[in-house]
Amino acid sequence: MVHPSSLGVCWAPLQRTGRVALYRQIAERLRAAILDGERRLPTERELASRFTVARITVRAALDLLAADDLISRRRRHGTVVRDGACRSVNPTLPM
Repeated sequence: MVHPSSLGVCWAPLQRTGRVALYRQIAERLRAAILDGERRLPTERELASRFTVARITVRAALDLLAADDLISRRRRHGTVVRDGACRSVNPTLPM
């Protein structure tokens, strides 16, 4: 059963036997949350715990989002969605 979250992140179990790597599945779920308007993402530890994966897997997912300029990561400050990230992915959204 999927439990809704106030963060907008889908915490449904990952497909561990499929062809899509776990870090890519996590990145896509976080990307969806960003498109839904999420401004601050959970910590690496919380993501790893919720998805039951290693932190290095979460870091790889966050690296994908950072490469797409969707998030900004700062040590001891957390991971935040970059200003305008939602509009850069979907330019049809109002400003």
